[in-house]
Amino acid sequence: MRAWRLGRGLAIVALAAAVVAHAQVPSLAAQPETKSKKKHGDAAKTGLQPSQTPAYTIPVTPLGFAPPAQFYLGRRVAQVSLNFLDDEHLLFTFRVPGLIPRDAAAAGAAENARERRIRALVLALPNGQVTAEALWSVHDQKRYLWVLEDGHFLLRDRNMVQRGDAGLTLEPFLRFPGAVDYLELDPAQKLLVTDTTEPAAGTNAFATTSASGAVTPGTPPTAKANVTTEEAANRPEPQALLRILSMDTRSVELFSHVSSTVHLPVDGEGYYEALRSRGQSWEITHQSFRGPSRLLSRLDSACTPLLDAVAPGAVLATTCPVNGDFKLTLLTMDQQRLWEVNQPATRVWPLLGVMPKAGRFARSVIELTRSINSITPIDFEDLKGQVVQVFDLATGKIVLTAPTAPILDGGGNFALSPSGRRAAVLNDGAIQVFDLPEAPTTPKPPGI
Repeated sequence: MRAWRLGRGLAIVALAAAVVAHAQVPSLAAQPETKSKKKHGDAAKTGLQPSQTPAYTIPVTPLGFAPPAQFYLGRRVAQVSLNFLDDEHLLFTFRVPGLIPRDAAAAGAAENARERRIRALVLALPNGQVTAEALWSVHDQKRYLWVLEDGHFLLRDRNMVQRGDAGLTLEPFLRFPGAVDYLELDPAQKLLVTDTTEPAAGTNAFATTSASGAVTPGTPPTAKANVTTEEAANRPEPQALLRILSMDTRSVELFSHVSSTVHLPVDGEGYYEALRSRGQSWEITHQSFRGPSRLLSRLDSACTPLLDAVAPGAVLATTCPVNGDFKLTLLTMDQQRLWEVNQPATRVWPLLGVMPKAGRFARSVIELTRSINSITPIDFEDLKGQVVQVFDLATGKIVLTAPTAPILDGGGNFALSPSGRRAAVLNDGAIQVFDLPEAPTTPKPPGI
């Protein structure tokens, strides 16, 4: 375990800023509501239709799901998660609206005021039979669930990360000295990257394992019951820490102090970054954790390229249009530009779901009626819908295009199965499951 500094031009920035910079649009939440705005995500009205007929359809209203209010659109709130545990079982979770019971001691506490109830259901295909269910509590509006390749999942809340199974049984996995703001996995799911906000005093980056198997990276300072005004004024500011942990041992491999929550496109050997070269030219490099960096390619972009590690040894670069469309480029560690795909400038706010062993990834975007930029306002009337596309990693071929409704800009409304042979979307009051052809095996990016 060692400390390290992030690269001088690393394209990991505050998540909200990264999304806005990439999409070149202001937040919808800042826009006034109008009487004429249409119901967002209505596939029948937008004309968006799937490229093929669903193999299975599971109505979600009988499960207790209700579309969230349009009020949340633009805030990137995690309202839903949809994942395959295996090719025959879906894990569907969603916020349950209504009052939250609290005991007298906890009434009025700020963290409880943000509490949300999440209903979790395991659904068997093809009929959607509920095989397990649970009710969870989470205490913020960020993403709370990540699925693992072995049929398990990670559930994040406050400073805790728990590991769950197909029976929705949870066990402690990680406990941190402060709130976990964000986490992500490398494509091979060997490394876990976490962003935390922790007290400045008494915090370190070391990890210890308890008898229960939970890992505690550092020891939180003992809370003081009575704090004077002077002590509060002189209290050090909380610190933001980024850690890379081993999924097998749960030990801290690397850590760094950061200024805010960041997205780190990491693989098993290092991380990818975009460095400005000259004008609108960018150098895409791979920085090894224990060695020199490697130049992969040079790309033109009007904004910092958005980088996502989609397979061991392969990174997807999304560049903003200099003149024309967005462009997706798959780069490999041996400096190949394996393929490029143009995307209309009317598709913004991308979200990714990756299944590298299956040779596929899914990409969700918000479809607009017109192209926009950082100085052109966006209104609800500009929303056409939300679209998910499934790509073959080896070729860049789009094997499925499907709308989702309602629009959920916080994600969680689409999924790929571990084999890559099935995809699911939440659309028009149902979970629609699509059967896909087998992914091609050649040509194939190195490391996949």
